[in-house]
Amino acid sequence: MSRNPLNDSMPPRRLTARWVICGTLTLETALHLGGEAGEQVDMPVLRDARDGTPLLPGTTLAGALRSALADRLAGYEEPEPPELAALFGGARDDDDGSQSPLIVFDALGEMPPGQGVEIRDGVAIAPATGIAEDHKKYDYEVLPAGTTFPVRVDLLLPAPTSRDGATPPDEKWLLETLAAALDVFADGQRAFGARRSRGLGQVRAIWAARRFDLSSPEGWIEWTLSDHELSFAALPEQACIRHALEQAAPEALRPLELPCDRRERIVIDVDLRTAHDLLVRSAGTDPGAPDVSHLHSGGAAIFPGTSLAGVMRTQALRIAKLVRNGKNDAVQWIDRLFGPRFEGQRPSGKLTPRASRLRVGEARVEGSQPQRQTRVAIDRFTQGVVDSALFDEQTEVGGRARVRLELRNPKEGELGLVLLVLKDLLDGSVPVGGTSAVGRGVLCGSATVTWHEGNGTAPRSATIQPGREPDGEAGGDIDEAIGAFHQAASLASIPSDAEADNAEPAP
Repeated sequence: MSRNPLNDSMPPRRLTARWVICGTLTLETALHLGGEAGEQVDMPVLRDARDGTPLLPGTTLAGALRSALADRLAGYEEPEPPELAALFGGARDDDDGSQSPLIVFDALGEMPPGQGVEIRDGVAIAPATGIAEDHKKYDYEVLPAGTTFPVRVDLLLPAPTSRDGATPPDEKWLLETLAAALDVFADGQRAFGARRSRGLGQVRAIWAARRFDLSSPEGWIEWTLSDHELSFAALPEQACIRHALEQAAPEALRPLELPCDRRERIVIDVDLRTAHDLLVRSAGTDPGAPDVSHLHSGGAAIFPGTSLAGVMRTQALRIAKLVRNGKNDAVQWIDRLFGPRFEGQRPSGKLTPRASRLRVGEARVEGSQPQRQTRVAIDRFTQGVVDSALFDEQTEVGGRARVRLELRNPKEGELGLVLLVLKDLLDGSVPVGGTSAVGRGVLCGSATVTWHEGNGTAPRSATIQPGREPDGEAGGDIDEAIGAFHQAASLASIPSDAEADNAEPAP
């Protein structure tokens, strides 16, 4: 009898080694992984069907790794390099693509003690009026900061097949490429899930790795007898994936070097201090809780990226209308930077949705103190108390937060617009959060701007603070960036990126 009795059967995949990489992903900010719609909230999180435990599907993690590696190797918004297929398999439209040597497992999450799934409100604010738009209020569930996911990735090293004599990818190259993909979780560079451009889904990771040599019977016996739950408690964990792999790699594979990072971006680390108090509204769930309190996640007060991004967009539009007066392209600048806005419930046929290229992070507020206040509405005619208008609020007084902004693929003049917005934010001219009309949400602070050219050169940086000259090796680039925004040619006659995507090809 033939070893492969079916004519269309595939021969077994021979292996020379198997890498098992385990890690713990810890949420630095809240995470939303969309699940099946329910009646209680508009957008629930994904849960395991057996016991309701938060679930991180292997498909989600694999997709995030593939996207992160493509960005690193080719740059943002560039076509996926063909060498990715050697690690992640053929693309969806590649009928002849090979099977991926990676196995990415599902992971079940564990929330911090005493914490549960949180519910956040979302609403679209009209730039002209500063109030909520009709029919654009919704709520969604998030997993709190501090939630952990034990993840596992197996890398199979295939041997040359007798069927076609194909040479498998080099093990060292595969390890270095996989390390480059996993490295984006080392310091919160990469996020997954929904609302990534507004700070959700940022994680940090620690790793442990083990290599099984399957070129001999002894190696197969070691793999067979190993603990397939693979608790790596006895192995040293590393925050750097490259170091974790090097500890388990044979001497012939060391040292491992990560490929050049081709991402062109400008990273702005903003140190914010609350001048008085801050209130980003969050409805209370406990009967004894205030009517309105500041937003918390994972047991700590937070500075949400959604609120900061909304304020920055509104102020950027004001500045663009003033600076670009006469060129009639203020809206184009904002849409190109923050993504287009749409009237009504669905996008028009002329434009397609596009994510913001200005990523705004979420951060914990450190050193703040809660303060509960009772307020009452006063009738402006009688100066008496309005019936049923007594309520209390709990704000956060003082505190600091470090927020990261990332401008991807910056175009000429865009950094200048962002810097003008930051100037107004850091000198207290643009408050953030609710009840700003009574003095809340006033901020101050400084920012460090770092240029990453994406060509292998060392980053350069500059520090800015209201009332002072820019400092640092790239201090002169600050004024140049602002000048470029003032002097840039009009965008009114140039179709936006979204319009260009939908334009009909020329005959």
